[in-house]
Amino acid sequence: MDSVPVRVQAAVYATGLFSSTQTSLIAVVVPLWLLHLEAGPLMTGLALGSYNLLPFLFSVHGGALMDRFGARRVMVAFAVVGAATPLLYPVLPLLFAVFALQMVGGLASTMGWVGAQTLIGQIMQGSPKHAGRFTSIGVLGNMVGPPMVGAGWDFLGPWGAFAVLFAWTAAQLGAVLALPKVPGGKVTEPEGRLRARDLTPDIKSYTSAFALMALPMVAFVVMLSMVRLTGHSVQSSFYVIYLNGEGLTGTAIGTLLATGAVAAAVGALVAAPLARRVHSSWLLAATSFISLLAIVVTPLLGLYVLYLLAQVARGATVGISTPLIITDMSHAVGPDQGKAVGLRTMANRGTSTFTPIAMGALVAWFGLGGSFLAAGAVMAVVMAGILLFARAKKIL
Repeated sequence: MDSVPVRVQAAVYATGLFSSTQTSLIAVVVPLWLLHLEAGPLMTGLALGSYNLLPFLFSVHGGALMDRFGARRVMVAFAVVGAATPLLYPVLPLLFAVFALQMVGGLASTMGWVGAQTLIGQIMQGSPKHAGRFTSIGVLGNMVGPPMVGAGWDFLGPWGAFAVLFAWTAAQLGAVLALPKVPGGKVTEPEGRLRARDLTPDIKSYTSAFALMALPMVAFVVMLSMVRLTGHSVQSSFYVIYLNGEGLTGTAIGTLLATGAVAAAVGALVAAPLARRVHSSWLLAATSFISLLAIVVTPLLGLYVLYLLAQVARGATVGISTPLIITDMSHAVGPDQGKAVGLRTMANRGTSTFTPIAMGALVAWFGLGGSFLAAGAVMAVVMAGILLFARAKKIL
């Protein structure tokens, strides 16, 4: 698989880096922006959840479009839209504008992430080695982006923070444009022109994607992805608000997230060797649940050094589980790579849409700290159900 040209590998990895890590920058700046706008807990949860609403609704269709028209063509269109949104936040300091910009920006970044994963399956055949590199390089952005956007907020205010986010979205656009579109470059463009009416969701795309859930491994991977994303959604929403309430600055919070990213980069590189020594399904299940636990125990920690250690645990387990999810799904579905990635992304974004809303309600009922523990208890029950399903289907 190293026959894939270095230029193509670099463009795919860079696209994954700048698209997937936008959520980490959003996780720092938008909660702080909502505090600046004096939004209440429920409205904060709704606003943060809206980032994933359009990806939840359109990820499957976007993946199907990539199978039909080529990933690059679809990715370029959405990357242009994504680059236009960040600076509109401070231009429009209104709560309804946050909702709209979150939805548009979320869809644009997600299509870049879906496309990059689709290309891993299409041109690298879901190679664990390349998936590990893809994940490790991708999380490098989380080492740099959150501290940068946090420092931008601390020293230059909202305009500084959103300028950093704009630079990130512009870099995603540049990476997508660097993908070659000729067959000799290994990234082919199917015949046919992408038209406006093709963007309208097609029910056949959804039914064929949902049919993949009949494959036990696909169902298992999708469910574990949702467990992982619950932890990510808590971190991307009320985690920052909780730490800010404990007196941490934007820079300190960004450094925590960057520490997790360093651990994730290391975890991604050891995923393939670990999977050769440990049953990959057990490894995936364990690391997915540990990544969730490392976030929901936050109110029990209380010290910055313990927050750092929790981020190391979370980052390492996320780094290990991400390439396993990509490769297991790729090997299970055959040629339907775009639809499969779209299906998993739809499940993930659904989780990311509704978890902040649910957390907003839990905050109202149990308080900010209690909401973390309540979410952890619920997900422990869900995880037990997933393990019972996997045992019944002889996956574990």
